[in-house]
Amino acid sequence: MSQVFPFAAYVPETPEGDFDTVLRAQLSAPGHRLAELNSELVRVGPHAPAALPLLIEAAACYGRENDFETQSCYAKAAYACAESWGDPVSLAEAGTSVAVACCWTGDLRKAAEHADEVAAYLDTLDDAAARRMLSTLADLSWVEMQLRRLREAQAHQRRGLRIAEAAFDLDRTILFRVLLGATSREDGRLGDAIRHVHRARETAEGRGTPVCRGLVLAAQSAIAFESGDPARSRELAEEARREAGAHPRFAAVGMVLGLSLIATGRPREGRDQLIDAAGGRSLPLAPAMSRARLLAALAAADAELGNQAEAERWSELAMASTSTQYHDHPLGWAHLARAEALSRSDPASARPAADTARMAFERAGARLGEAAALSLLGTVQGRLGRTSDSLEAFARAEELYRSCAATAAADHVRLLRTSAQTAAEVTAEAERAVRTVVGSLSPREKQVARLIAEGSSNQQIASVLDIKLNTVQVHVGRILRKLRVRSRSAVARVMTLAETTDLAVAAGGRN
Repeated sequence: MSQVFPFAAYVPETPEGDFDTVLRAQLSAPGHRLAELNSELVRVGPHAPAALPLLIEAAACYGRENDFETQSCYAKAAYACAESWGDPVSLAEAGTSVAVACCWTGDLRKAAEHADEVAAYLDTLDDAAARRMLSTLADLSWVEMQLRRLREAQAHQRRGLRIAEAAFDLDRTILFRVLLGATSREDGRLGDAIRHVHRARETAEGRGTPVCRGLVLAAQSAIAFESGDPARSRELAEEARREAGAHPRFAAVGMVLGLSLIATGRPREGRDQLIDAAGGRSLPLAPAMSRARLLAALAAADAELGNQAEAERWSELAMASTSTQYHDHPLGWAHLARAEALSRSDPASARPAADTARMAFERAGARLGEAAALSLLGTVQGRLGRTSDSLEAFARAEELYRSCAATAAADHVRLLRTSAQTAAEVTAEAERAVRTVVGSLSPREKQVARLIAEGSSNQQIASVLDIKLNTVQVHVGRILRKLRVRSRSAVARVMTLAETTDLAVAAGGRN
């Protein structure tokens, strides 16, 4: 990956007066509605009261087109206009739009400031007044999710669901149930997530729009992936894409599809799908807080394909993407990206990276992330021959997955743990057998066997031990019979394994 992230730095405020330049540049914007809005803005002027609804709608349109920089510019212009005219409803709508755009462009501090301000205003409204601002409430809850403020997100979603159900607003009822499912999923409560999305699907079947049905299928796909069933996740993602068509806001479905392909042993196809769905190698269509996780998957894919330099590049970019976020959750994924990149080529370096990821997820309260880090840690420990540490990591990962109702993931980790335990028992038995047969050699035969392992010929052995060549030949014959092997190279392998085992025992025994 050759280019750097365009979103890692703070997004500067648009200086007053510069918006006119942006507006003129957008007069030829694609889309009939955007052309109408921009023409009307030129007519009334971007600072007039009549410009407020135009700016807010235009910002939303640019967001739906995944043009988040322009969305941010229009939202900030709307916010400045609402401030100057003292319109609290428009100020809340514009502030939410700014916060949404900032979640994509990476300015999470600014997103948090606006989210706090909008939440404080919405808290002053009763449900009847808030009913007119359900879209704002939904967007605000999404912002809170991106900021990992899950309790606040859930509170907004529950309120929105209550209002939408009372108003018999089916599409928004579906939306808020899907959002509640997403919040539960992010919080590691997959059982609750499944229940919310199942209710959303019941509402959507036969009554929801194709976009709503696609939204539900996308939510089910994400839950299946987190549960450890990437094959089912892939099926649901493909069904969601067929249902919703080429809707620009369904890029996330393509990303989940890419993740599922990587997890089901198709790393090249999954990597290419993920990059395409996220808008290119800089992943501009992924929210800023999600990019480190996607980069970890890309690092794993290229590591599996043997593209070591590329895998390490993804991991470097994952770490760079967290530089302005100040949150343990993306930091955990960034460290896990490094562990994934090194897990095959340098497990000794991958081990501390995986453990650092585990600690970051633990601080963030991200149980699914912590379980993923422990699972990789168990694999890396096994590659280093640290069997008991590996088994301990797998056991803790399984425990966490089961606490999150990620049954398929827990079952997969249990299989890894069982395989590691079986391999350790087989290895231990083989080592005991080797020590037994080597122990049957006389002191002189052990000397000869060690020299054979070093590659010495019979003549060289005779010279080193100051014995006759015929005596060496007799010793070699006895060694082959006692070790039950037929060649000098087999003698070398047995002696090397025996001495390695003896060194491990001398150093403190098997791990």
